[in-house]
Amino acid sequence: MNTLITDANLNRREVFLALGATAVGLAGLSGLQAAEHEGHGRSPADLCAKACADSMTSCSKHVRHCTQHLADGHKDYARCLEMCVGCLQMCGACVGTCYGPLGVTVAEACAKACDQCAAECEKIASDEAMKVHAKLCRDCAKVCRDFIKARA
Repeated sequence: MNTLITDANLNRREVFLALGATAVGLAGLSGLQAAEHEGHGRSPADLCAKACADSMTSCSKHVRHCTQHLADGHKDYARCLEMCVGCLQMCGACVGTCYGPLGVTVAEACAKACDQCAAECEKIASDEAMKVHAKLCRDCAKVCRDFIKARA
C-alpha cells in the first residue's frame, strides 16, 4: 500500500515539475519573439537566444520522453529527466537575459547546464533520441560560450 502511494506522489511530482518547466520555457520564448520583432539581426545575443530556444524545445520534448520511459520502468531515465528540466529552465533564463546586463552571468550557467544535460543523456547510448538531444545541448553550450567571449 505504501509503495502505491509513493509511486502516485512521484508521478504527481513529475507532472508538476514538467508543467513548471514548460511555463518557464514559454516565458523565455516570449522574450525571443519580442527581440525578433524589434528587428535584431545575427548578433551574438540573437544567436544565443535562438540556440537556447531550440534547446528549450528539445528539453521540453525530452521531459516527456524520459517520463514515458520512467513510467515503463526504465529507471535510468530519472536523472536525464531531472537534467532536462533544469536545462530547460536555464535556457529559458538565458533567452530572457541575453539582451541585458545579466546575459553573460546566465549564459555561463546555461552552458554548464547544457553540458551536464548532454553528458547525462549520452549515458543512455541505446536511445537515438537522447543522442540527438545531447548534441543539441552541446551546440547550445558552444553558442553560449561564443556569446560570453563576444561580450568580454
